[in-house]
Amino acid sequence: MSYRVLVTHHLEETEKKAISDVLSDVARISYWPVVSEPEKNQILAETDVILGQSLSAREIQPRDIQRMDKLRFIQAVFAGADNIPFEHIPPRITVACNPGAFAEPIAEHVLAMTLALAKSLLENHLLLARGRFEQNKLNKALKAKTCGIVGLGGNGREVAAIMQAVGMTVYGINRSGQSDQAVDFLGTMKDLPALLQNSDVLVLCVPLTRQTNNLITKQELRQMKPDAILINVARGDVINQRDLYQHLREHPEFQAGIDTWWVEPGTHGRFSVEYPFFELPNLLGSPHNADDVQGVMTAATKKAALNIRHFLLGEKIFGEVDRKDYEF
Repeated sequence: MSYRVLVTHHLEETEKKAISDVLSDVARISYWPVVSEPEKNQILAETDVILGQSLSAREIQPRDIQRMDKLRFIQAVFAGADNIPFEHIPPRITVACNPGAFAEPIAEHVLAMTLALAKSLLENHLLLARGRFEQNKLNKALKAKTCGIVGLGGNGREVAAIMQAVGMTVYGINRSGQSDQAVDFLGTMKDLPALLQNSDVLVLCVPLTRQTNNLITKQELRQMKPDAILINVARGDVINQRDLYQHLREHPEFQAGIDTWWVEPGTHGRFSVEYPFFELPNLLGSPHNADDVQGVMTAATKKAALNIRHFLLGEKIFGEVDRKDYEF
């Protein structure tokens, strides 16, 4: 057995077992957080593949990555690649993320946010708590309405399926204009204006890249229906923060559900917003936990380990990242 896989982040025992079940017959597995100092140089010299979360300095130092002369492949457990430090990774190394690994819980979260906003659940609950029984405001129906999805990758496909299950017409766009998910309309990013104009619910599922950074600004928001619902489970920076706040404030019938924020503890060490979003009744927020359900990290880890197995055996891999998309 000549291959070595180095895992750079802390794992639960179930995640370690998932890796062992998939890879123990083709590679030696080392766990960087528990590697002793005397062993480190040898393991760095022998490593063929890294399995990590985002490969930040909290996991492994850039200088250690650059010392791995045998390193050929880096696999991320997470679906997004925008936090991977490509500037410290030699161009010869193939990098893959884990698209769709968290798609099912994310799709459920999208549906939950959409229903909560369409039915004014939080707003009505708070009114009742203050003794106000306001029964006359109409709820929004989802059946036979249009859900537009920007990004038909793993997450977008699962969102499409769950929205179709509640009777929505689904339009989707992505870079290629191709998908194995059957939708009522499938286009490319050039079709974004039409998607904006026709969507009663718009769901953002794209990765954060040079092309999608600041994708939704006041210009795009103005093209949407006055009473549309916008759900973001992509990244905060896909939407212009100031423009979203102003649009929500100026269009009280427009609603937004935000799970991913511009400044978060995982990337910035803190949570903050530049505008008083939480004073607005037409915003619903969650703390970037759409994908956080019991057992999901074990399943995602197993999927990532399977991709490593494919790589080591010379088979087709999924999720390979074009690092040029993340140079911004």
